[in-house]
Amino acid sequence: MQKEQANYRLDTDAKNKAYVVLNQIGIKPTDAVNMFMHHIAMFGKLPFQPSIPNSKTIQTFKSTDAGQNLTLHDSIDDIFKGL
Repeated sequence: MQKEQANYRLDTDAKNKAYVVLNQIGIKPTDAVNMFMHHIAMFGKLPFQPSIPNSKTIQTFKSTDAGQNLTLHDSIDDIFKGL
């Protein structure tokens, strides 16, 4: 299989977090990118289902990112009781 070098611009924070995970599972970043590309080439689609969030979801993301409308729980049981 012939190889070529490619350059991509990545979000620094996402890249750093991904590298930690990849290191933990023993996969080189280059191999992860190759796996991603092979999946797209083989199946003609991304290995996940992308979606566009609706306006309510976007507003929820914005408010939680701002630290608003958060509910804190003391335990997992408390979370399930609140559902």
